[in-house]
Amino acid sequence: MAAAGAKELTLDPKYDDYDYPTTAPTPQNGHPGHTTPEQDAQVHQLRSMLEQAGYTKNLDTLTLVRAEEDLREVGANLFTAAIFACTKVQR
Repeated sequence: MAAAGAKELTLDPKYDDYDYPTTAPTPQNGHPGHTTPEQDAQVHQLRSMLEQAGYTKNLDTLTLVRAEEDLREVGANLFTAAIFACTKVQR
């Protein structure tokens, strides 16, 4: 159940299959269920950029909502480059 004043998180059925609540219980800007339309658009843009670049892991909405704050700070291109550098090191 969503917290008072929260909106339902828009989920992508391809990546999101949760069996737990997806809305943050405490209303804080940028947390799941408490995002602005602009933040939602950035999450979708980030997912599209990563998919086009061949990245397939961890593209669920909750992960991308958490990453969205970092995306705003450094910009989309630098952020995606950092993600690829990290995954290259992990392999």
